[in-house]
Amino acid sequence: MTGPHDLHRTRAPLWLWGLIAVFGFAFATLVVSSLNRPDPPVFALASPEEREPPTSLAGPDTVTLDARAGERWTRFDLARRKLAGPMEPWDLAVKRHRLAVNGGRGLAGLGGVIRLDRPFAEVVEAPADGYEPSRVTPNGDTVNTVLDDWYGYSFFSHLLSPEPATFVLRTHDGRYAKLAILGYYCPGPDPGCLTVTYIYQGDGSTRFTP
Repeated sequence: MTGPHDLHRTRAPLWLWGLIAVFGFAFATLVVSSLNRPDPPVFALASPEEREPPTSLAGPDTVTLDARAGERWTRFDLARRKLAGPMEPWDLAVKRHRLAVNGGRGLAGLGGVIRLDRPFAEVVEAPADGYEPSRVTPNGDTVNTVLDDWYGYSFFSHLLSPEPATFVLRTHDGRYAKLAILGYYCPGPDPGCLTVTYIYQGDGSTRFTP
């Protein structure tokens, strides 16, 4: 004969099996997601052809910057479309996944940056103000709070993916460019190769259309 205590014991395992099923499904999802690692977009390193600074609208230009050396910055001059040496002007600097512009406390330029959550093609004019400069910290590091969030990170794939945003840069000499980040990987895939596309306005105006 079955008593009330026996009925209680037969119901308890149903809760337990339900809990095990939930955790099992979550674990299986985690494993499948980690195994199905997506292939990130990759870009081969190529030195862009250097040019004289444009006096009008130029671009779009796409460049891949080798920032794999974590101990030093790779600096790029948007107008001249060239890597900048230690004593040369620059607009965008990259070190692994970190970015900076040439402006702010401890830096020589007038640079700043704004993030716009709009597609690259829809940004037709640089904002009048609101540009965030970089700054040099007491320990000598360079940071920029706007550019810190250019990517999203996947805990499943451990890959960095560019956010769907457009960054408007004020250059070291006060001109303007709009820029989108396309990828972070060289073939391999090898992290630390930042690929950007940008349009540079050389006449000093804020317009990104002819």
